[in-house]
Amino acid sequence: MSILAVSHATYTYPQRSVPAVKDVSFFLAEGAYTAIVGLNGSGKSTLARMLCGLLDADEGSITYAENVRPALVFQSPKDQIICSVVSRDTAFGPQNLGLDAGEVELRTIECLNITGLLSKASSPSMSLSLGQTQKEALSGILALQPDVLVLDEAVSMLDPQSRSDIFRFLSYWVSKNHTVIHITHDIDAIRQVQNVIVMNEGSVVFDGSKDSFFADTALCTLITGGKIEKADRSLVKNDAVSFAFEKISFSYGSGPVLRDVTFSLRKGTVTALTGVSGSGKSTLLEIAAGLLVPEEGAVHCDVRPALCQQNNEAALFERFAADDVAFGLRNRGISGKELVSRVKSAMDACGIPFDTYGERQTFGLSGGEKKRLSVAGIIVLDTPVLFFDEPTAGLDGVSRGRVMRLLRALADGGHTILFSTHRRDEADFADREISLIEGTVVRDTDAAARPQPVPAVVQPPLGSVKLLTSLRAAAVNTAGTEKNAGLIACMNPLLKFIVFFGLFALSLAVRPLYLCALLFGLSLVYAALARYPAKRLFLSLLKVIPLLFFFCIFQMIFYPAVPGERVFVPYKYFMVTPSKLMLCLTTLIHTEAALVCIVSFTYTTPEYDVVDGLSSLLKPLAFFHVPVRYVVVVVEIIFRFIPLLIDESSSIIKTQLIRGGLGRAKGAAGRIKAIIPLFVPLVIQTMKRAEALADAMTERYFS
Repeated sequence: MSILAVSHATYTYPQRSVPAVKDVSFFLAEGAYTAIVGLNGSGKSTLARMLCGLLDADEGSITYAENVRPALVFQSPKDQIICSVVSRDTAFGPQNLGLDAGEVELRTIECLNITGLLSKASSPSMSLSLGQTQKEALSGILALQPDVLVLDEAVSMLDPQSRSDIFRFLSYWVSKNHTVIHITHDIDAIRQVQNVIVMNEGSVVFDGSKDSFFADTALCTLITGGKIEKADRSLVKNDAVSFAFEKISFSYGSGPVLRDVTFSLRKGTVTALTGVSGSGKSTLLEIAAGLLVPEEGAVHCDVRPALCQQNNEAALFERFAADDVAFGLRNRGISGKELVSRVKSAMDACGIPFDTYGERQTFGLSGGEKKRLSVAGIIVLDTPVLFFDEPTAGLDGVSRGRVMRLLRALADGGHTILFSTHRRDEADFADREISLIEGTVVRDTDAAARPQPVPAVVQPPLGSVKLLTSLRAAAVNTAGTEKNAGLIACMNPLLKFIVFFGLFALSLAVRPLYLCALLFGLSLVYAALARYPAKRLFLSLLKVIPLLFFFCIFQMIFYPAVPGERVFVPYKYFMVTPSKLMLCLTTLIHTEAALVCIVSFTYTTPEYDVVDGLSSLLKPLAFFHVPVRYVVVVVEIIFRFIPLLIDESSSIIKTQLIRGGLGRAKGAAGRIKAIIPLFVPLVIQTMKRAEALADAMTERYFS
C-alpha cells in the first residue's frame, strides 16, 4: 500500500534561477525504510522540507495516504528545540496532540530513554553538547509517533555507540509498519535501509534497492567517497612540541567537564580527539584556543591557535562567501592581490571553489557548503597550530575525504593539527588518537609525547574571556535550574505564584513606615525560606542603593513639602523636610523588599514551574474562551529564545576572537568599531532563528 506519492515535484527558492528540487518523482510503501543520498547541495534537505509541508512545490504534487502524519528532524538541531528544559521540549509535541498527562509523561520518558538522554531530562537545553542537542531534537519528534519519520542528517553528530542505538531503534520502528526516510551521508546508515534514492543537482538519478546501490561501485563511491585509509604512525618522527596541555581542569559550575588533562602535540602531526557526545571535546578545544580559561593548569603554545567551531552557522557572518573567508586576513591588514590569492586558494582546497561560490550569499548555502566554507575561513589564516571541532560532520563522502586529505597536507606543510571526530576511520587516519571519557584522557596512542618547555601561555584578552563566560552562564541559567531544597522551592507552582505576587504587591502597596518595615522583614523571611545566599542578597540590595540615592535627590527637589513643616536644608528648589525624608525612607524599603521578593522567586522557580504556575493561574480564563495555551507557549518560547540569542552572541564573539576581530581592538573607539560587526550577523541570525522556531512549532503540530 502506497503511503507517499511524489509526482514531478519542483521547487525554486526566491531570487534563484536554478531549481533546488527538479521534477522529482517516487513512491513509498507503508513500512518502507528509505535513504535519500547525494552530494552536499543536491537538494536533499529542500526535498525533506517539502515532504513535511514546510515548503510547497512550485510544480507537481506530494500526496500522503489519508490520516498519515509526517514529521521532520532538522539538519540543524538547535533550530528544532522549542523549550528550554530537555523533558519539557520532548513533551511539547504530545501536548499539542491533546494527549492526557499520563501518556505525555510516558512518551517523554520512552523517547529520552531511546536517545540516551533520560539522565538529562531536567537539564537546560543550552547546557547540552551539540551531539546531545541532536538527540534532544530526535526525542521531540519521536514523541509524536509520526507515521512517516523524516531524518535530515539526524545522527551526523553522534558517537558510534549512540548511532548504533538509534539504528537499532529505527529498524524496530520500521518493523512496526512505520515509514522512515533517512537523508544521510553515513554509509552505516545506508546499510540499515531497504531502498536508496540518489539525488544530483536537484534531480533523482537512482531509485532502487540497497543491494543495487552498493552493486553500482561508481555511484556508491561518488556518494560515500570511498574508504579513508589508515595512516602509518611509524613514519611520524618529529619530536618538536608546538602545543601542550598541562594538568588542565575545568567546570561550568554544575560539575567537572575536564579533569587533570595533560598532553602535548608534536609539530607537523594530525591528532584525532575522540569520545562520546558530552565527554568534553568541544570544551577542551575552546580552552586550547584561549576562549575559556582553565580553573587549573596551563596551556602552552608559541602562537595563538585557530579553532574551526563545530557550529558552522555561527562561524559565518559576512554576507558573501569570499568576504567571510577574507575576514581574518583583513583583520591582519592583508589586502589586494595577496588577499584574493589566499582566499581563492583556501576555498578551492576546501572544495568550495572561489569562481563558483565567491559571490554566493553565505546564508543561502547548504549545510555541507557552510561547513566547508567555515573550514576555509580558518585554514586561510595559515596559523601554525590549527584545531577543528567535528570538521566533517554533515559532509558527503567526497567532501569528507577532501577535508581529511587537507588536514594531512597542512600537517605535511609543518602545521600542528588537532580535530575532534566520532568516526573510527577518521581517527585511524590521524597520526595519533586521544580519547576522552567524562573529561578524562583514557587513551593516548602517543603517550610518550609529554609536555616540554614552550615560549608562552596564550590567552585572549581577559575581558573577552569574562564576557564569554558570563554569556554562557546567562544562557544556561535562564532556565533557572539551580538545585534548591528550600521550602519555597518545594512548593506547588501555583502556590509559588500566589505567595510571590501577594508578598510583592503588599511590599509596594503599604504606606505606614512600620508596615513597610514589617513587609521588608517578611521578604527577608521569604528569602531565607528560599535559601537565597545571604551574601548574594546583601550585594544585590547594596547595588541598587546608588540609584535610590539619586531618586531621593529628585524627590527632595520636585516632591512638595507639607505646609508649615520644618525645613532642615533649604537651598533654592532643594529642600529636606520630615515628610520628604519619610518618603525617601519608605521608597527605599519598598524597593528593597520588592527586590528581595523578585530575586528569591527567580532563584526558586525554574522555567517549568513558571510555565506550570502561569498555566494554573490562567486556567479559569479558558472558560471564557481565552486562548490560555497560546499565552503559556509564548512564555516558553521566551525562555528558549533569550538564551538562544545569548548563545548566538557568544558564538559570534568567539569567531571574531579566533579570526582576529574583537581581540585586537584598542581603546574605547576601537572596541566600539570592533563590536559593530557583531550586530548585523546577530540580527540576521535572530531572523533565521525566529523562522526556524516557527517551522519547529509546525513540525510539533502546534496550532
